[in-house]
Amino acid sequence: MATIVTPFDKMFLTSIWIETLLYGLNCAVFGTAMYVLIRKQSRNSNWFLIPVSIFLFSLSTGYVAVSFRQLLNAFIFAPPGGASAYFKIQTNPLAVTKLVLYSTNVTAQNLFLIWRLWGVWNRRWWVVVLPISNFSFFIIEKARHGDRAYSVRIYRNRRRRSPTIVNWCMDLAINICVTAAIAFRLWQMARTVGPSMPGHRQFLGIMRMILESGLLFATATLITVSIYLSGSLDTVNAIDGIVQLATITPLLIIVRVGLGLTAGQQSRDTEVDVPSKLEFITRSRLGASTNDDSEITDSTHVRTRPGAGMSDFDLHKVEESSV
Repeated sequence: MATIVTPFDKMFLTSIWIETLLYGLNCAVFGTAMYVLIRKQSRNSNWFLIPVSIFLFSLSTGYVAVSFRQLLNAFIFAPPGGASAYFKIQTNPLAVTKLVLYSTNVTAQNLFLIWRLWGVWNRRWWVVVLPISNFSFFIIEKARHGDRAYSVRIYRNRRRRSPTIVNWCMDLAINICVTAAIAFRLWQMARTVGPSMPGHRQFLGIMRMILESGLLFATATLITVSIYLSGSLDTVNAIDGIVQLATITPLLIIVRVGLGLTAGQQSRDTEVDVPSKLEFITRSRLGASTNDDSEITDSTHVRTRPGAGMSDFDLHKVEESSV
């Protein structure tokens, strides 16, 4: 009976090629995101968004660089016909480095998502208690099992596959639940503003953008989990694409919001002009500390402020407009 030989060389060559295509898209999205953030550098939260965006993009760049080095080792420096044997060993330093970059990228993406949730919900700590608890368990599981979860040798070992399945399920839960909570809050904002107010449609547009971007990453993760559960060795290859998508997802939201590319909009002639700070606080809470130069809205009325942006999703409780 003939032995079936897994073509690891073709598998990894194809996956790295797809990864490179996604990285090219990543470069375009990152450049546009930097343009949006730097142009609006007066916004309060851009001090945070700019370094986070650079950090995520640096992880993606490092991942592509390691993949390129793997190709050199397998097809140039290795003996003829040794590429498949090289890629089969997933415990070599370069493979472990890629796993560390993947874990760091996904972890940073989840933290960024939780930070956005905290900001959208007016910095209420109780909103992020459950996501942070879930995230902490996710980190502990990753630290416990490390690179063993993705080793080619254990794909058919059900007992050792279980922690990996738990990790991915926790990752999916964080992404889906936190994204849904952000979208729900923006939907509440749209209802509070009312259909007749200028910011109503923009809130709904941003809500759809967040759902679409979150669905992109969640779908990629779900496909990877499905491949893993089927026992296929292509899971390692699917991770190459997830790393790029983990960076593209938050940057894409910044780009679409900053350039006004809301759902159903045919052109970008007009930017989205939604307040970065909203006021849902009554006069009784501010008391005499409010001066005559500020006008405070009540709990049922939201006023938009010209020139503000929503790329930071930093919805506070106070909005002051000069009279």
